[in-house]
Amino acid sequence: MNKSFVSFSGRNFDNKLPKYQQLINSLLQDIEMGELKPGERLPSINEASEECYLSRDTVERAYTELHKMGAITSIFRKGYFISNSSLKLKTKVMFLVGKITDTNKAIFNSFNEAVGKNVLVDIFTYQYKTRQFQEILGQQLGNYHYYVIMPHLIEEEEENIKCLKKIAGDRLILLDQQFESMQNTHASIVCHPKSQIIQEFTNHTNLFQKYRCLNLVLTEEEYFDAEFINGCGDFCESINMDFKVLDGLDGEELNQGELYFTLDDSDLIQAIKYADKQNWKLGQDMGIISYNDQGYKEILSGGITVLSNQPEKIGRRAAALIGESYKTTEEIDLQLIVRLSL
Repeated sequence: MNKSFVSFSGRNFDNKLPKYQQLINSLLQDIEMGELKPGERLPSINEASEECYLSRDTVERAYTELHKMGAITSIFRKGYFISNSSLKLKTKVMFLVGKITDTNKAIFNSFNEAVGKNVLVDIFTYQYKTRQFQEILGQQLGNYHYYVIMPHLIEEEEENIKCLKKIAGDRLILLDQQFESMQNTHASIVCHPKSQIIQEFTNHTNLFQKYRCLNLVLTEEEYFDAEFINGCGDFCESINMDFKVLDGLDGEELNQGELYFTLDDSDLIQAIKYADKQNWKLGQDMGIISYNDQGYKEILSGGITVLSNQPEKIGRRAAALIGESYKTTEEIDLQLIVRLSL
């Protein structure tokens, strides 16, 4: 059965390129994407000419160039076929995030390391702006084999869902967020902070009971799930502990006998500096929990307790989905790593 060139007419190629080159690019991209596989028969020159509305000379020139490249082979009186030793082109992955934060860098680096050298990964940012999100996806559609996307602050609106649905389900991997209208149509890796926070904190209730109040310190620099507020609030209610939400620590006076959960590392440093200034001992006079781990947190001020969404694990699991056709949701647990600051 002949493979069709219908995709050729549907693609927006650079009109400045000669038609034969556009046809070459179309076929090479189909090989890259796995739409054309080794051994499959191509349309004859006459068939391709009619199907793509091109002259016979244009198609013949394209086929000749592709034959020279080794992408296709010809068999006398049988036609043209995708070469069994066709070009070994790298798998291309688009990695789309809101911003380059420490957490996103950890996920990206882990993903990049896990997929290996035969996979080319390009990272894009949309700055948490819906219009940029839509524009980037529209511009890059069809340019990559796989699309790994962290759609933070992207609402489940019609235009956003349309953009995502243009990507084939087995090519789309969503991280850290789900859309109800797209369930079971693609692979996703998520975390449910509310239940995970309650579970992890409850396992160490005795450490929290040293403090009269838990302060959740929010940040504008890094995305956070609103479930962080609900999870912390419900946990505090369950043990009769006061709970406050703070908008950063700049200019804030910290209180002895209270626990601070910082989502941004700049607030972590502010808290440590203030405690040092007051000669307070972390884990006794004041407590600190930081979000996500870094190597220095293990030794900083005797060890900073962290609640981690395990970004390295997220990256590795996303990498494992490349080349697979799973359309299921996998949940990553939050992990509380207890150190002296709690």
